[in-house]
Amino acid sequence: MTDHLIAPIEIPDATLEPAAYVETLTRTLGDRDPLEVYAATPGAVADLCEPLTDNQWHAPLGNGEWNALQIVGHLFDVDVVYGFRFRLVLTEDNPSYPGYNEKLWSELPRPAAPTLLAGLQSLRDANIALLRGIEAAGWERRGTHAEQGTEQFHLMVAKIAGHDLAHLNQLVRTIQVANDMS
Repeated sequence: MTDHLIAPIEIPDATLEPAAYVETLTRTLGDRDPLEVYAATPGAVADLCEPLTDNQWHAPLGNGEWNALQIVGHLFDVDVVYGFRFRLVLTEDNPSYPGYNEKLWSELPRPAAPTLLAGLQSLRDANIALLRGIEAAGWERRGTHAEQGTEQFHLMVAKIAGHDLAHLNQLVRTIQVANDMS
C-alpha cells in the first residue's frame, strides 16, 4: 500500500543532537537559495493540501506521527518562532532565545485548514519581506540559541529553509498515506 512512498529525510532531534540537527538541515538545503525555498514553501504546501478531505487532513503518516494539519501547524509555529528570533537578532546585540517543545505545540488547538494555510502564507509573506530588506551586515549578526549555541543570521535562514524541505517531504509522504486510506 505505501511501498511507493518517497524516502524520508531523517532529521536528528534538535535538543539531543543540536550539531547533527543543524548539519542535516543545511545539507538538506544544499546549494539552493534559502530565500527562494522559504518563500515558495507556503504555495507548495497549499498545492499539496488542496485536494485533501477533512478526514485526510487528520490521517497521520503512521502511529505516533503527525497528520497534515499538524505538519502545516508546525510550519506556522516555526514562522512565529523564527519571526521573533529574526527580529531579535536584527535589533539586539547577540541576544539569546529559547528552544521550544514542538511536540507539545503540535497538540495546541488549530484553526480550520483553509485558515491555517492562509495564516501560514501571510506570516511567511511578512517574514520574507523582512529578510529581503536586510542589508549585508544584517546577515552577519549573531544570536544564541539555547540548545544550538551561537549562530549567524544567515545560518538561521538556511536552517529554516532546510527545515521547510524536510517537512515538505513529510507532508508528501503523509498525503500519500492519507490517499491510500481513502
